[in-house]
Amino acid sequence: MVNSQDINILVIIPAKADSKRLIGKNKRVLAGFTLLEHAIKFSQKSSYVKEIIVTTEDNETAKIAQKYGVTVVGREQEFMGEREVADVYVKVFNELENNDSFTHVVGVQPDHPDRTVELDNLLEYAVNNKYDDLFTVNKDGSRNGSVRIIKAEHVRSENVSRRVGSVFDFCTNIHSEQDLLNAEENIKNR
Repeated sequence: MVNSQDINILVIIPAKADSKRLIGKNKRVLAGFTLLEHAIKFSQKSSYVKEIIVTTEDNETAKIAQKYGVTVVGREQEFMGEREVADVYVKVFNELENNDSFTHVVGVQPDHPDRTVELDNLLEYAVNNKYDDLFTVNKDGSRNGSVRIIKAEHVRSENVSRRVGSVFDFCTNIHSEQDLLNAEENIKNR
């Protein structure tokens, strides 16, 4: 069993403004909240999360995050575009003072607002199974990136994956207007 004193979580929510497929995606409103707000609220429900950081280059996105009392870290141009999001986690984590207190880094993507598994359940599963790296998958088993949990020691050393586990979370990956409608319907039907 997991002892809450043994888990100290840093959540990093990457929220760039330049989505290629759906402009302004992270600021789109779905079931009364922006996609970014859904990610923040999902993270804030956890009893293990000690800090939440939103990383963005966009002032409007930063204001949304600050409304929820989370830390905002600017995102440099070289960490934009089609760059591997793990690079963002490593950079943000390693520039954070006193990062040695965290046991895990959790990446929460804003574009999966209708998650079906609570963060605490994911964290307990990762810790109980001693996973170095755990990520959510779609119904077909393909990685969806909704949530990724990585032991902090691997982020610190920039060695992000060793033993990888996965958890099914059938949520919508927002890429189109239809995806927004589908996710909103899923949220309303909970």
